[in-house]
Amino acid sequence: MFNEMVFYHSILVYTLLLVVIIGFAIPILNKNCNLTIKRLRIYIFIFHGIIATVAFSGLVAFTFAKMAFNINIFLMVLTYLIISIIESIKYLKFKKSCRKNINIKYSLINILILIAVICWVHAHAVSIS
Repeated sequence: MFNEMVFYHSILVYTLLLVVIIGFAIPILNKNCNLTIKRLRIYIFIFHGIIATVAFSGLVAFTFAKMAFNINIFLMVLTYLIISIIESIKYLKFKKSCRKNINIKYSLINILILIAVICWVHAHAVSIS
C-alpha cells in the first residue's frame, strides 16, 4: 500500500515538473504581452493546484508510514516553499515588466531545483517494507 502511495506521489512530482516546463514555454511562444500575462495567470493557478496535490499526497504517505522526520522530508518541504515563492515572484515581476528573461531565469531555477530534489530523493530512498 505504501509503495503505491509513493508511486502516485512520484507521478505527481513528474507532472509538476512537466507543468513547470510548460510555464517556462508560455512567454517564449507568445508575442503579445497582455495575452501572455493572462495565460500565466491561468498557469499559476494550475501550478499551485498541482504543487498542493503533491504536498498532500506526500503528507498522506508520510503519516501512513509513520516515518520519522528526516532530511529527505525536510528537503521536500523546503522545496515546496522555495518553488512556490519563486513561481509567485516570477509571475509578479513578469506582470510588471513583461520581459521574457525574467521568466527564463526563474523557470530554469525551478526546473533545476525539481530535478536536483528528484535525483537526491531517488539516490537516498528508504524502503518501509
